[in-house]
Amino acid sequence: MKLPFSRKPAGRATLAGRLRQLALFAAAAGFGLYLAGITGGYLWLRLGRKVEQVRYLDVALLNVRGVRRSIAVQQFATGKGELAAKNYQAAYVAYASAIRHDPENVPGRLEVAEFYRQVGAPVLAQNLMEEGLALAPQDRRLIEPAFDLLITTGRDRQALKLLHSLYPAGFAGPNALTLQAYEVFATLTADGPAPARQVLARYPELPRHVPAAPIVARVFWESGERPRAVALLAEYVRTQATVTFADFGRLAVWQLAGGQNVEAVRTAEQACIRFPADLGAHVLLVEMRSAGTTDGRPALDEVEHYLRDQGGRPEALTRLAALAGNKGWVDLARILYELGVARQGELPQLALHYSDALMTRARFAEAAPMLAQIETQAPEGDVGFLVQLRQRQVIAAAATGDGTGVREYARRLGSIIGNNPEGLEICRRLFLKLNIPDAVAELTPRVAKPAPAAAPRKV
Repeated sequence: MKLPFSRKPAGRATLAGRLRQLALFAAAAGFGLYLAGITGGYLWLRLGRKVEQVRYLDVALLNVRGVRRSIAVQQFATGKGELAAKNYQAAYVAYASAIRHDPENVPGRLEVAEFYRQVGAPVLAQNLMEEGLALAPQDRRLIEPAFDLLITTGRDRQALKLLHSLYPAGFAGPNALTLQAYEVFATLTADGPAPARQVLARYPELPRHVPAAPIVARVFWESGERPRAVALLAEYVRTQATVTFADFGRLAVWQLAGGQNVEAVRTAEQACIRFPADLGAHVLLVEMRSAGTTDGRPALDEVEHYLRDQGGRPEALTRLAALAGNKGWVDLARILYELGVARQGELPQLALHYSDALMTRARFAEAAPMLAQIETQAPEGDVGFLVQLRQRQVIAAAATGDGTGVREYARRLGSIIGNNPEGLEICRRLFLKLNIPDAVAELTPRVAKPAPAAAPRKV
């Protein structure tokens, strides 16, 4: 016997079927919209943004990180192409976009930082490296270039700040000795050899850590333990495969200062063998062989050999002229300047080194008008060149007793680097070392005096 209410009403069954149909239709429509959306997004990235590396699966799964990395790959490629074409502004835009989309890409970060350094934007390079350290403080690929850049560009205080804020006391871990070495290095450049020796004394294992030998040797040298410094650096240069040209150059200069002329020449010769494509090695050999001359003049045979073998290379004249300026080889500097007349692009820099040679020989009365002439020929927009020029103008004005000129040129220098606190501090240190107080004062930020309190009103 069937109960009267055992059968479902026909109307209710029809309603349920329609609801199922609507649900299926909505699901199909949603899936269609989803497919259309991801397909449209994929095509926009591929065709509109030219991101050829993007994968359809990343878009379909909403893998934002994967898509961003694909965009970064494309932007890095664009940046390289624009840099090769010397379209620096377009390269900057592409590189900045690339590192923004893939901030964890360490090789890419290093590439962008090198680009910033090449185009004369060291502050951008420094900031980029600091951001990388904040993201991955234990990544050795970042540690060494980041702290090298900070310390060698005058941001030694910032390097110390980062070392003490990003890492535990004592720098425990696999990078401990490397971080200790950078603390010693930054302390040496910021505060001098005595504080650096105190820091070095806290790390007894560091002097035995071979990669730290160049830094430890510098501490010994500047502390007066020169034979010990030379012996340590010589052993490092002789035995290590990772030695740089800078290590060869420093060793040769130290050997020469210690009266080891033969050893200094041999070190320079080894540098030429180890780094045959580096102009600096060949200039170093000219310098070391010239030290053996009795009258302090350049070794002409070595100069002729250098010009014959290297003279056709870019910067060959300016590299040799820089040495002539530092050594006070006025005749050679003038000859190189005259040779550079045919190379208009090098002429201002060669003239600057010629003025250096004059000032090294204390011929400031001749150097001052030459510097004024160089100013009329200075390349527009070359901030680095203008900073070099202003520094020399300050020194020449101070040497000739032109106090007004010292203050004026220092003010002009300050207007160029006013937005670069590190560059400003480097110039201040230079003039402080040279005892030019007027220039130091012009480059010292002035603290605004508080306004005098208003006199109380009489009632």
